[in-house]
Amino acid sequence: MTPQAQRIFFEAEAQAEWFIGILRMVMSTSLAVVLFVTVWFTGLPESEALESQLVYAAMTMVSYFALGLVIIFVIRTGQFRAWMAWPSALIDCVFILLGSWLSLSNMGLSGQFVAAFPTIWLIPVVLACGALRFNPALLACMSLVLVTGFAAILTIPFLATEAEARAGLIFLFGWPPNFVRIVMISLAAMVLVFASMRIRALLRRSIDEAEARGQLTRFLPSELNDQLSARGIEAMRGGHQQRMAILFVDIRGFTSMAENMSAPDLSAFLGRYRAHISKSADATGGIVDKFVGDGAMVVFDDSHGDAATCAVAFANDLLEHINDVRLGIGIHLGEVFVGVVGDEGRLEYTVLGDAVNVAARLETATKTQGVTLLISDAVMKGLENVGAGWQAFPSLVLPGRQETISAWGMIAAVADGTSALQGVPAYKRG
Repeated sequence: MTPQAQRIFFEAEAQAEWFIGILRMVMSTSLAVVLFVTVWFTGLPESEALESQLVYAAMTMVSYFALGLVIIFVIRTGQFRAWMAWPSALIDCVFILLGSWLSLSNMGLSGQFVAAFPTIWLIPVVLACGALRFNPALLACMSLVLVTGFAAILTIPFLATEAEARAGLIFLFGWPPNFVRIVMISLAAMVLVFASMRIRALLRRSIDEAEARGQLTRFLPSELNDQLSARGIEAMRGGHQQRMAILFVDIRGFTSMAENMSAPDLSAFLGRYRAHISKSADATGGIVDKFVGDGAMVVFDDSHGDAATCAVAFANDLLEHINDVRLGIGIHLGEVFVGVVGDEGRLEYTVLGDAVNVAARLETATKTQGVTLLISDAVMKGLENVGAGWQAFPSLVLPGRQETISAWGMIAAVADGTSALQGVPAYKRG
């Protein structure tokens, strides 16, 4: 278990122990009120045994209330440790078993009458509280102590069996019905232990997935958070085929431009440049797949058939606001593989396929064709509205490819002065 998972489990156990402390106080107070009302309104007959029984009950309730108060104080003051849950839980068991034994001893009854006293029926309540601790081993230990203690009390003789039989009570509190009671309590304990195991496993799984998702979100685009939550990490590892518009953008003459800039200015420029790319991608529904130096790759999902329009809108927004440098932009539309690759320490979102290669080469071809933006014929056909100013390239040869491609280009003017990247001087291709 990682340190973070251990910390979460410790905090959960501390909160459970605090809640159980509150329950102890509530239960002892409630039982005290019920006992007082019962004695007040029923007017129990005067009996030394009954008086002693009331004293035992009052002492038990006060002690139980004090135990809850002590646990809350320990947690509030930051002194709680994980091991403290064990003695705290076992003290609950001791209270029940000791209280039941004292009641029987005071009344002079044999252990077979233990089920007649309310104290013993706190066992299900205590076990239910134990299930809140997210510790199946501790709950199993509590169950063993309580069931064994219950069985042991049944063997304690105080009155002659004949007297009990004459009273006709042996049919209600003899070994057969008490054995059934033990079995019922044992079954309830087993259910709670298995429930505690399941809850702990679910909590552990949730922590592991949260940690893995945290690792992912360090490197994956934030737009994928919904997909990650819906599909899970393993499904995204497997990947899937998807139709997307792929866009590559690069700054022309960046090497010579960088030579004339100080390191702080260059860093500030790239920071603003990338920030505007991210902002434009958000506005047009794109996902920034990666930044590489002065270049970027942005993808647009075509599930709704508007990826081409969104990609060109992104390019227009970029060319309109980043006008102090020359850009080269290439866009293509096609089937790609989408998924995540890498190990748990660094999972990366990836888009692979021939459509990616075509888009990258279209961006490179803007240099030789003297245009700012090149889009494939597939993108042109996908546009909802085709504006003016496009130049046709019916048989464009892309670098590194033998087959020609039909494409469309556009030239965007470069303005002097400053652009949306405020504070950065204008640079033109040398």
